[in-house]
Amino acid sequence: MIKPYWKNLKLNDQDLVNSINKINFLSSPSRVCCDLFWHNLPWDYISHVLGDNINAVEVGCGTGRYGNLLANLIKNFNYLGCDINKKEIWKSRTKSNIKFKVINSDHINNELKQKNFLFTQSAVEHFENDFLFFKNIQTYIKKTKKPFLQIHLLPSTFCLWKYLIHGYRQYSTSKISKLYNTFWKKDFFIAFSLGGKNCNIQHIVDITIPMITKTTDYRTKSPENYEARLRNSISRDLKIFNPKRASFYALFIFSNINKKKENFKIDIF
Repeated sequence: MIKPYWKNLKLNDQDLVNSINKINFLSSPSRVCCDLFWHNLPWDYISHVLGDNINAVEVGCGTGRYGNLLANLIKNFNYLGCDINKKEIWKSRTKSNIKFKVINSDHINNELKQKNFLFTQSAVEHFENDFLFFKNIQTYIKKTKKPFLQIHLLPSTFCLWKYLIHGYRQYSTSKISKLYNTFWKKDFFIAFSLGGKNCNIQHIVDITIPMITKTTDYRTKSPENYEARLRNSISRDLKIFNPKRASFYALFIFSNINKKKENFKIDIF
């Protein structure tokens, strides 16, 4: 039985057309679905709930691409990107409101002071101890008692077929349910199903098989055709609600808020 906290993104075909110039549709289907998620969150409202000033930390930030992306989407945005490995590109991306630091995910609680937003993108599956990671965050949130937002984008179990070897683990609806029951039952929690059967098939055909057979990736061979087919795959998946077949998951967790207050719109998506 699918829990009531599961949702699809509320996007239509026109939303996809409007996103063409914002998102690189030559990325993998999962990555495009993730980028659509980030671009279509109600950032003005989220910022209002967080006091009109978002102080973010991204764990497993890699190059810091998503810090750069969110800085263009959110007003009054400060960002600390954390990763276990230092990246050369950090130098050029560092600004007054964008900083970077080398740190292990097990010790991220030391960086949460004055922060009100923590997020991960395609990172938690690479953390050796995801349970400890989430536990440390929740310990801090309980102490601060201030509104705090977490967003985690996680690979579904189907990603094992698409990428063959990918991190320590993938996530299923049942595993997410266990995490919810352990950490987030008292919080405002939404689990988004991103992509689905059509995106997964396109990834296998256009990316995975060429990778295995050492032939040309379809994105290189026919980019315009790939983009058009990907928009169609995403459009079809948006009309199907089946989290168990998702390409990726996005967990949206708001803590230390009064869910019954009129000024917090439960159905903001």
